[in-house]
Amino acid sequence: MFNADLILIRPNGKHIVYTGVKQGATAVDPPYWLAAMGGFLRDKNVNVSLIDAEAAGYTPEETAEVIDNMNPKLVGVFTLGSNLTASTWAMPGASNLCSAIKTKNPEIPLFLWGNHVSALPERTLREEAVDYVVIGEGFDAVYSLFQFVVDGSPQRDSIQGVQYLENNKLLGDGHVSTIKDINTIPVDGWDLIPETQRNYRNHMHFAFEDLSKRDFYGAILTSLGCPYGCSYCAIRTFSGNTRKMRYKTIDNAIKEVDWWVNNRNVYYLRILDECFTADRKFAIDFSNALKARNYNLSLWINARIDLVDEELLTIMRSAGIKWVGYGIESGSTRIRKIAHKQQYDYTKIKEVVDLTHKCGLHICGNLMFGLPGENKDDMLADIEMLRELRVDYPNLYCTMAYPGSPLYDDILSKNPDWLPKEWAGYAQLSYETTPLPTEYLTSGEILDFRDRAFNMYFTDNKPYFDMINNKFGQLAVDAINNMLNAKIKRKILGD
Repeated sequence: MFNADLILIRPNGKHIVYTGVKQGATAVDPPYWLAAMGGFLRDKNVNVSLIDAEAAGYTPEETAEVIDNMNPKLVGVFTLGSNLTASTWAMPGASNLCSAIKTKNPEIPLFLWGNHVSALPERTLREEAVDYVVIGEGFDAVYSLFQFVVDGSPQRDSIQGVQYLENNKLLGDGHVSTIKDINTIPVDGWDLIPETQRNYRNHMHFAFEDLSKRDFYGAILTSLGCPYGCSYCAIRTFSGNTRKMRYKTIDNAIKEVDWWVNNRNVYYLRILDECFTADRKFAIDFSNALKARNYNLSLWINARIDLVDEELLTIMRSAGIKWVGYGIESGSTRIRKIAHKQQYDYTKIKEVVDLTHKCGLHICGNLMFGLPGENKDDMLADIEMLRELRVDYPNLYCTMAYPGSPLYDDILSKNPDWLPKEWAGYAQLSYETTPLPTEYLTSGEILDFRDRAFNMYFTDNKPYFDMINNKFGQLAVDAINNMLNAKIKRKILGD
């Protein structure tokens, strides 16, 4: 076993977050931020090692044993997923890992980094077995913290984005640490992850076209930030309150694709941007550059209903972008207005969904049940709308007030008892899931409806299954039916 001065880890909490989900049904996304931070630090001549405990299937105790044998000067645990707003999901696994590390070796300086801890730095320091938290995007902060641990310079209270407790007081610079130029994010940090831990797997629906290639899966990032202010989104605690987007150059963005094709022979590729189509010109230029590569790839993106058109969709499809996730959230303009997402109505949704299908792209339709002001009739209308739209896959969530979001701040000030009592309660598919209630619906009623609505989408829906069979074949149909045979156990529903 070799030594490392700095170890960065993605914790493994899948057994908590995905209780009852069939083995192999869940995805294992490549840990973009783990690899990016590792590559950045290596370029700074730091002796850094990466551990992807989730992909490797390591328990907290096994991970702590590996760390102890490597004799590090500093250890960092990441609570960052592919979706920044869901960082809280990672906290149960991170908490268990930090406790195991400190039990094995109490003297190792340990920090947590991610969207969740950026939103709740003091609470994290008081509740978790850690010495520091890193707030925001954190690249320079982690490097400076490492320098402090090694030789005491710079002073830790001057490091932007690092906080700690001393004499029971919160100290350190509490400003969000951001990446000034995202073109400095290296593309090759992935090779720091041991080959035995590169067990990535695409989301099942995004792999319908060839399920045998689910494991040939990578992830890239072309932009950071989001110009919008959806009430349920917590991105501001990671990238700051500014809504200004930061983009890679087209050349640098394509270099990430090149790396995955040339070094990992991927077929499926996820673009992690919060909204890939926020800058129409960038999306077109990137797609044209990708098309010129003539790679055999299937990519998927996230986009907004009001930020696509026929020309853009056609160009993206010609480049290999085959799936788009639309944040429809609700069919009710009234509800979307409360969530600060009222820029379009159902007529526009239907028009864009039809246009997307016409242009040859497949659609993952995202809905949120239990948005503020929503009642049961609203939710029934939502699932009927999704069936009518005939999206290729329904992605159904319960509304959660994630720490760092405006919704969390509002609920904390008015109805703090509505929030889950434990972090696992924020995970959509966990046993402990506890959705945000509304004035009209309890957490249990919303969760029960969500689980029934997911099956409702497919029940007696022959036109849907005919469409899936025509597009993807019988194996995709079989995969859906196999998934529907599983029941997720829920604590608040009495399971």
